[in-house]
Amino acid sequence: MDISSLNREELTMLGAGACTMLTLHFSSQLASQHLYYWKNPKQQSAIMIIILMAPIYAVYSFVGVLDLKSSKPFLVLLDLIKECYEALVVVKFLALLYSYVNMDVSKDIVPDEIKGREIRLGFPMTIWQVSICSYCKTDNCSWENTKTSTPF
Repeated sequence: MDISSLNREELTMLGAGACTMLTLHFSSQLASQHLYYWKNPKQQSAIMIIILMAPIYAVYSFVGVLDLKSSKPFLVLLDLIKECYEALVVVKFLALLYSYVNMDVSKDIVPDEIKGREIRLGFPMTIWQVSICSYCKTDNCSWENTKTSTPF
């Protein structure tokens, strides 16, 4: 196959397909390594959900590049899945950050290491001197509910 004889559309399809295949390969390789070295299920399950976001975006982008006449309903379905999965990934990422600092997401438990210590925050965060973790948790949950209900 001579690449110089391909037109712009065929080159775009070839590049998009190659990038999608690379994304699927590397994501499956990373996911299989996490499954093989499964030592911390709470954190690694959140990491697995975050890892699987890349193949979903890659397939969605590749179907968008295909631009088939019959792909419109399939693209709408993939967009719905992508939006809902994105909300799940954001929630899992926040839960992963909480688990890294030994905080429980369901309760307002502050780790012993930071109890009584002054937390110095940058400018935008100094406006809200109330519990910033509970604010992030509440804001994230409301964003997740809005994000998942909007595509419908």
